Amino acid sequence: MRVGIIGAGATGLSAAMKLSVKHDVTVFEKAGLGGLAGAVALRDTAIDKYYHHIFTSDEYIIRLIDEMGLGGDMLWKPANNGLYMDSRLYPFTNPADLLLFPKVSLPGRLRMGLTVLGAKRIRDFRDMETINAKEWIIKKSGRSAYEAMWAPLLYSKFGSDADDVSGVWIWNKFKLRGSSRKGIGKEYLGYLRGGFIALYDKMAENLEVREEPVKRIEQRDGKILLITDGREELFDKVIYTAAAGLLSELCDFQEQYRDRLLAQKHKANICMTLIVSKPISDYYWITVADKEAPYVLMIEHTNMFDDPAYRGDKVVYLSRYLDAADPVFKADDEAIREAFLSYLKKMFPGFSRSDVIDSYINREAYAQPVVYQRHSERILPFETPVEGLYLANMGQIYPEDRGQNYAVRLGLEVAEIIDGGTSE
Repeated sequence: MRVGIIGAGATGLSAAMKLSVKHDVTVFEKAGLGGLAGAVALRDTAIDKYYHHIFTSDEYIIRLIDEMGLGGDMLWKPANNGLYMDSRLYPFTNPADLLLFPKVSLPGRLRMGLTVLGAKRIRDFRDMETINAKEWIIKKSGRSAYEAMWAPLLYSKFGSDADDVSGVWIWNKFKLRGSSRKGIGKEYLGYLRGGFIALYDKMAENLEVREEPVKRIEQRDGKILLITDGREELFDKVIYTAAAGLLSELCDFQEQYRDRLLAQKHKANICMTLIVSKPISDYYWITVADKEAPYVLMIEHTNMFDDPAYRGDKVVYLSRYLDAADPVFKADDEAIREAFLSYLKKMFPGFSRSDVIDSYINREAYAQPVVYQRHSERILPFETPVEGLYLANMGQIYPEDRGQNYAVRLGLEVAEIIDGGTSE
């Protein structure tokens, strides 16, 4: 059986590896291996275009890394996180930091702590599908705690959609963070030496991966025709792993299914990577809860995952979520660079632009799925109305949020459906 896979990210490559054991598989990719986990060169190695880490509970990707012989290159470190609010930086690494957070009353802090710690004991998320994150947090922690802390965080991530985000989304964030902690101490996070691209390079070694964007998908003679700039090829099965909205532009569907594809909403992301000569802060991850800030996250990668191959260079990511229609998303790089660096100077007066060795900006229109109430009813199945064409992307990861671990799991799941329904 011939299988075509569109997209060489974690989902596409995982499906390809599983199916290639018995079938003829071709992977098509337009922007390089890894998808959102793609990389750029730094000195003698590579770093991720967008910041990444994995959790101790991420069993699928940890197993895959081991299977690829890369387990010895995993770095596991305790996280050191901060929260920037009202022109002040607060430690926000463990439950004790939460209990000492002065922006919320002591009873509110206690309720917040119990909410976070209790999240990992919740097994059935379905009761939270009918409540939004705002209502769930207020119910569990009180309105003052929500207004002082969680509202700025939700709005920094989802903007105008913040009030409609499902309680399932915030519950899963609490649960995931809690599962990576040792007791009530710091959470441990992992990074792959050489960037996660080292994993995807290894996976692709024994696969046929073509750097050819697919321009058109059609059904023909009981098979799926993929059209690129250079050729037309027939496949028995095709898996599409990119954003659902983009699939609607490649293939003709009935209006009802097309509307469901277009209803899968995402937030876009702008990420500026700074290569600097010395550290800027003492933290790995800083959440910036300030409405005036041009970015909402600062990840000082080398404060946690330094590597001799960087030869002393320090890596910092500044990240902002927004709608792809927002004019800021389409602003020129220099305007974004100026806004980001100016605010960074405000946060850290000791920072100097002369410390910047290099910088570059990456943008992704489909970076973060928006998880609404009753989201399980919105999720599209793997099978599309076009027989033989399957959809598998991060919008179908639920109740968990996007992430490399669940992208790997998704690829294995769709491959099992295809493999289980066919003979050699």
